[in-house]
Amino acid sequence: MTYHYLTSPTLARVPGLLDFVSARTGQPSPGTSHRLTSYFVDNNGDDGFLRHTNVVARAQDGLPVRLVREADYLTASVRIPIFSAAFVSALGAELAGDLEFHRCLVRCQDEEYDDYSVARVKTVLPLIDEARSRQRAPAGGGTPILTEPFFREEYADEFLIARDARFRTMVCSPRLVEMIRSHRLRVRFTATN
Repeated sequence: MTYHYLTSPTLARVPGLLDFVSARTGQPSPGTSHRLTSYFVDNNGDDGFLRHTNVVARAQDGLPVRLVREADYLTASVRIPIFSAAFVSALGAELAGDLEFHRCLVRCQDEEYDDYSVARVKTVLPLIDEARSRQRAPAGGGTPILTEPFFREEYADEFLIARDARFRTMVCSPRLVEMIRSHRLRVRFTATN
């Protein structure tokens, strides 16, 4: 079984393409990043705070608007997936069991685009086979960093997109890859295992 990582088709080599910023100041904020990561990546808490704030992602300086607008999936510095309106329209209903979408404003070169959504990955499983994966210890200690993950196959039919329970790595199934390709969405994939 081959799982896949999502990557942006036009921005595959731009890690941390977008930073989440305070809707009020427009600047990165540790509090904003922590609250978003806690909810969207770690699946802690409820979405009550989203009723009182806007999720705003800001593109890195110098990133051309064309590259941002051509992609149906964007990467962010805090591992929260950002999807285009075309992606949500095409697959949102089919992904409702795995993803919870929330509106997101994307700022790029003094332009604002309100047709994006961030997603909380609801399906969390022990996907990574730690014994077979390569890892390295982080300099400051803490959770090991995966350098070459190996995924368990027994969960392949249980999700379209999911996060690993320990490492919070997000992967999609071959079935989702085919769905995205059949809709001609602009998403690139990196194969694993």
